[in-house]
Amino acid sequence: MNFEAIRYIVRKFYSKANRKGFAKFAWWASIISIVLGVVALIVSISILDGFQSAIQENAVRFTSHIKVFTFDRKPFEQADSIVNNLIKVVPEISSAYPSVSSEVIIRYKNFVEGISLQSLNPMKIKNLREIVIGSQKNNGISSEGIILGKMLAKRIGAKIGDTVVILKIDFNEASNEFHPNFFKFPVAGFFESGMAKYDDVFAFADEELIKRINKYSTSSANSIEIYLKDLNKIDSVVKKIETVLGYPFYCFTYYDLHSSIFAWIELQKEPIPIVLSLITIVAVFNVATFLLINIVEKTRDIGILSTLGLKPREIVMVFLTIGYKIALLGSIIGGSISLLFSLLQKYFKIIHLDSKIYYFDSLPISIELMTYVIVLFFTFLVTFFAAFIPSLIASRLKPVDVLRFAK
Repeated sequence: MNFEAIRYIVRKFYSKANRKGFAKFAWWASIISIVLGVVALIVSISILDGFQSAIQENAVRFTSHIKVFTFDRKPFEQADSIVNNLIKVVPEISSAYPSVSSEVIIRYKNFVEGISLQSLNPMKIKNLREIVIGSQKNNGISSEGIILGKMLAKRIGAKIGDTVVILKIDFNEASNEFHPNFFKFPVAGFFESGMAKYDDVFAFADEELIKRINKYSTSSANSIEIYLKDLNKIDSVVKKIETVLGYPFYCFTYYDLHSSIFAWIELQKEPIPIVLSLITIVAVFNVATFLLINIVEKTRDIGILSTLGLKPREIVMVFLTIGYKIALLGSIIGGSISLLFSLLQKYFKIIHLDSKIYYFDSLPISIELMTYVIVLFFTFLVTFFAAFIPSLIASRLKPVDVLRFAK
């Protein structure tokens, strides 16, 4: 096969001077359609991956990988010894901490709201440090302070240093009466995750403070927070933990907490890439249209080249190469536009969302090399099949018939 001759013919057929009339329009239509197909496919997959990653990242910040409760949600004693035993028996656990939480009412001036007050552990402090605003950002939180979600703080009008009132209502089963207990704590800082589910409902405080509110002993806890070395093993670890602890303990994973949105993402991941792949397939078939127009326009040239000794497989290579040049140019432009959009969205948040509906205040997006590789490989694969048919037609043209037709 004469590759030098093939390269020369490709340069001549593909040159700007040879693209005239409808062939020029078809060339631009092929490029633009491939660009749009590649952008649509890459951006859609990146957004779905971004939602999944952002949900997982924020879930771990606030809830740990696995949370262990009792079925009646009552506190249990010797929490530290239970945790230590779990770490010894289950090697997949990276770290685990006893945890206390309480559903309380917060009051500031004339505003009253129900919130979930969560205790801090070393892992939570580490995860929250990046999104905490306030003087306690680098040192955690004092034993008498409380960290509020920024959305909650804005709604009730509280600022750092202000004092809020926490109301905890206890129920006395013996007397069948409710007993309110009031506590005053300063606001030590705010956190902002971008998820209304957390920013509007959650507050964090030192573990001892919440134990004092709940009237728990030093060794008591009402849950255990567990972090794993490998999230892919979460299902098997859950079974192992429940076997080790037995009744009345059960496990609740971060996936269970956000099951609805994870299910929605998984549902979208199946049809959306398939539907958008059809756009790319249609776009690539525009390449075939351009090649057919090129073949019609270059019929006389093909006949002359065949007469001079150009073999059918070399003619196939000529038009396949032209098709791949178009696909390569469209893919590079489409990939570049997708990457530029992804970077702008990731760092400048150009598209905003209603966090009460979409969980986030801006559109999350993930930039993964594998996404680009898969989409570009798919584009080139479809291009091969789309360009092969016109190339085969060109290679089967007989020189005598071609020269007669050219007259």
